[in-house]
Amino acid sequence: MQNASMPLQAFGPAGTPVSRIGLGCMGLAGTWNPAEVGQENIRRAIASFEAALECGITFFDHADIYGGTACETVFQECLKAVPGSRERIFIATKVGIRRGYYEHQPEYIRQSVHASLKRLGIEYIDLYQLHRPDPLTHPAHTAAVLDELVQQGLVRMVGVSNYYPRQTLALQQYLRAPIASNQVEISLMRLDPVYEGAAGGNGDGVLDMCMQLNITPLAYSPVGRGWLTGRRQPPADHPQRERIERILTAMQELAPSYNNATPAQLACAWLLAHPAGIIPLVGSNQPEHIREAAAGAAIQLSRTDWYKLWVAGRGSNVP
Repeated sequence: MQNASMPLQAFGPAGTPVSRIGLGCMGLAGTWNPAEVGQENIRRAIASFEAALECGITFFDHADIYGGTACETVFQECLKAVPGSRERIFIATKVGIRRGYYEHQPEYIRQSVHASLKRLGIEYIDLYQLHRPDPLTHPAHTAAVLDELVQQGLVRMVGVSNYYPRQTLALQQYLRAPIASNQVEISLMRLDPVYEGAAGGNGDGVLDMCMQLNITPLAYSPVGRGWLTGRRQPPADHPQRERIERILTAMQELAPSYNNATPAQLACAWLLAHPAGIIPLVGSNQPEHIREAAAGAAIQLSRTDWYKLWVAGRGSNVP
C-alpha cells in the first residue's frame, strides 16, 4: 500500500503515477564484484527494498553496470521476497556504458535490454535510459532501436541520462516515442542545470529544457555525493569545503522552522520545490538513511528559504 506521507506525481506521456522520491540502486548489492555477492548482501538489499516500500517509494533506478551487473540480479531477489511488488513499482534501468567507452549501437542495445530483463526477472522495463551520450553513434540509429523496443513491449518509456539540451533535441528529432526523463546530477552542490548562464557556475539549461519538452528531471547525488547529509566533515584540503560548510550552516538555521529537518531532508525538499518536477534519487542501501531522506517529501520550503539555500550553494547573492 502506498504510504500516505509520500506524494505522487505523473510521469511520462501516460501520466504514470510514481513517488516523488526514488531509490537509486547503484549500491544495492554492496559490491561492484558480482562474485562477492552472498546471502548477507541479498539480505541487506531486501531490507533496503522493504524500507523503501514502507516509505512509499515506488521508483527504483538501476543501470546494467551497477555492481558490475549485480544490482539488477540482487533486485530480482528483492522482488521475490515481496510477492506482488512488481505490479506496485516503477523499474528504471540504463544502458550504454561499457568498460572504458560508451556504445549506443542498435545490436548492443538489443542484447543489453534482454540481459537486464533476465537479471531483473521481469517481462518489461518501465523506463529504459541511455546512460551517457555516445558521440560515435548517430542519434537516428539509437532512436530506431529504442522505438523498436517500445513497439515490442520490452520497454514502456525511454529516457536519457547526462544529456545536455542539444543532445536531447538531436535524439528526439528521430524518436517516435517522447523522451520521458533526463537523469543528471542536481543538488545544492551542483547548480548548473538550474538555468542557462547561471552566475557563479556553468549553467546548462537542463531544467528549462525539461519544462519546455515535458521531460521529468531525475536527480542523482541529490545530497551532494553525501556531503550534504551532515554525517561527515570534509577534510581540510577538500576543494569545496567552504561551500559545504556554508550550505550546512544555512540548513541548520532553517531546520527549526521545519520540525528540525535534517540536512538530507532539506536537500531533497529544495529539489522537490522546483517547478520542473524533479525526482531526487536517494542512493543508499541503508534503511535508516532511506527513511530519513524519504521524509523530505513532506517538507514544503517557503520561497525565501529556497532562495536562502540557493544563495548558500552559489556563494553569492542573486543578481
